[in-house]
Amino acid sequence: AATLATSMSSSAVKSDGMPLMTPEELASSKPQPLKTLTMMGAATAIGTSIAFGLSFFTTSPATERAISVAAEYNLAPLFLSGVVLAKAVAWVNFYPLAYKSGVMKRKSGNLRANMHVYKVLSSENEDESKAAKVVLCEDGNEGKYNRANRSLTHMTETIAGQIITTLLAGVVYPTATLVCTIGWATGRIMHQCGYAEKGYGSHGTGFALSTLASEVVSGLVLVAAAKTAMATE
Repeated sequence: AATLATSMSSSAVKSDGMPLMTPEELASSKPQPLKTLTMMGAATAIGTSIAFGLSFFTTSPATERAISVAAEYNLAPLFLSGVVLAKAVAWVNFYPLAYKSGVMKRKSGNLRANMHVYKVLSSENEDESKAAKVVLCEDGNEGKYNRANRSLTHMTETIAGQIITTLLAGVVYPTATLVCTIGWATGRIMHQCGYAEKGYGSHGTGFALSTLASEVVSGLVLVAAAKTAMATE
């Protein structure tokens, strides 16, 4: 009976076509800055740990010269600025997820590909919460087209941080940065193909790979900043 009730609650919809959220789900749909910072901090720690290891395997005389030049021009703050920019981009991408949990369930499938929820205009002074909602088509080629573009949009949402950290890391650790960029590109392609062809959830592996690659690149920039700061003293 409990299983049936859970199944019914996960598939039940309101009159406007959107999922019927439980009071608990609605209550939890609020920003949690500490939780977000903890997640971002953990990701940064993992990426920087891997980057620290990579820096040993890819350090060369050219790396030392790059650090020396960076120290001469006191560029450690510039390296840190790139990381701050990347983390700000990550934050503004995470922030809407809190509200999303009060609009769509974790098991809402392809409905979760919607970045916006629109309403149908009515000549009557209708309660917006009851107005019919407009979402993306999910089936057939229309659904694949929408999800492929959702993946593209997701990439453009995060590309600014990726570009700046790639350029900064590449100046000091070009080989390690190339490896990370290949991993990031592979992840993005997997993300788009999985999302388009199989739907929500199948993009997860690509997301994880591209995110890990991004965090490692940011970590390389932090390592470069630390070495530059030490060489400056």
